[in-house]
Amino acid sequence: MSRIAAPEWPCQTAYSRPVEKESAHVVLKEKLSRRGFLKANSMALGAQLLFIPKQTKANNARQPNVLMILSDQESQVFEEEAGAVLRLPNRKLLERQSIRLTQAFVVAPQCSASRSAVMTGLYPHEAGVVTNVDESSLGRALSPIVPTLGKVFRSHGYTTAYLGKWHLTNGLGGGVSPDHDHDALRPFGFDHYHYASDARGHGQLVEATADWIRSGPSSPWLLIVSFPFSPHDITRAAKLIPSIQVRPGIELPPNFDDDLRTKPRPQEEFLQDGPGKASLDWGKEDWLRYRSYYLDLIERTDGYLGTILGALRRRSDAEDTIVVYTSDHGDMGGAHHLPFKGPFMYDELLRVPLLISYPRRFRAPVVSDSMVSNVDLAPTLAALSGIEWPRPLPGKDFSLLFDHPKAIIRTEIFAEYYGAGHWVNPIRTIRTAEWKYNLYVAPGREIAAEMYDLKRDPGEVHNIANLPTYRNVRQSLAQNLLEWRRNTKDPLL
Repeated sequence: MSRIAAPEWPCQTAYSRPVEKESAHVVLKEKLSRRGFLKANSMALGAQLLFIPKQTKANNARQPNVLMILSDQESQVFEEEAGAVLRLPNRKLLERQSIRLTQAFVVAPQCSASRSAVMTGLYPHEAGVVTNVDESSLGRALSPIVPTLGKVFRSHGYTTAYLGKWHLTNGLGGGVSPDHDHDALRPFGFDHYHYASDARGHGQLVEATADWIRSGPSSPWLLIVSFPFSPHDITRAAKLIPSIQVRPGIELPPNFDDDLRTKPRPQEEFLQDGPGKASLDWGKEDWLRYRSYYLDLIERTDGYLGTILGALRRRSDAEDTIVVYTSDHGDMGGAHHLPFKGPFMYDELLRVPLLISYPRRFRAPVVSDSMVSNVDLAPTLAALSGIEWPRPLPGKDFSLLFDHPKAIIRTEIFAEYYGAGHWVNPIRTIRTAEWKYNLYVAPGREIAAEMYDLKRDPGEVHNIANLPTYRNVRQSLAQNLLEWRRNTKDPLL
């Protein structure tokens, strides 16, 4: 992987303006309206003018509690491929009074950067957290001057707590485990903090969560619970491969045999010289063991979810509690012959589970296929709670989908990557329902590109970025990506 100098990343760059401008009443595909692009997108995007009813403020007299549960490295693509082999009884129970967002994406395929978007409602380069924050990485800590879910909700009368992996300031879930410092996150708006120090601490973390819920404050409250090693423990698979039993019914992903020859060079470098090197000698049986272990970890997380939901059901205000279940990013799981995560923007990394339960609103399951991003969580939760964020955010309030699940909130999502450890390979991504365009960049210049026709090639195997047939589509996507980068003040421009 290449090395480039790390730029000075801003802590705040776009608080004063919303950067993705679409009417609250009408989603109009404007930027992708060039003739070539519309010709290629006639079924999905041509003349797409949708009526969306005006969003109203939360009309409950009582502000809802908010319980957010964050798993680590959980892929929605893998879960769909696993199908009935994957057993998630507690997630299924939660779905009974929930909306399930099938097309939920993260803004970065990496822990700290993605978590910064959840916590602040800003893209990573806006929040100043562009890569992992720990002693072995180039990442910079989240500044306490940035508004966060904790600070904003606490300022509106919420009691706030954060339990588990933080990973936004060094020493708090970012590779170094401190003593249980209950006041450590007060600068970020959380009255109570507790960290599980290792994988064995998961049970202790779950019990601490259940205890907090059972003996917690009167409403309203905000509690974020983040599992440090589940299913992030998949990173231990290389050491455990010989002892892992293959789960009956588990299969290799359909894009397993991608040889990466048409892909940007950093992907191959990840395999030859990076974390992926551990998988070079694996045969197909080893990959099935890898996927079996990953499945086990996801099911274990579902057990933790069950304990937490059991504690919540005993509260008198359970019906007034919004429960969010999601993850910070996914795992490659053998797709494209790649393990873990790295300098690539495949859907295996960017698509994650997203489930929002709100018994007061949902009496039956609701499913929406509208694209949403985890940068949208902050404005959505604020809107549901009747809270106005102190400054405009780039994300979108998607609570409209609760009553109108077929509405289209987004016609495109954006994502970014900076690097891992001390290796730097920045990427900028735009994804629509039909296309994905990834631009590998360095400060002030472009290095490589990849583009996929997601309708014909959902596995993202055939890189068509340099094919003349798709020149107009690529230009339109590139222009939209450039506008987003300008609007959000990307430091690499």
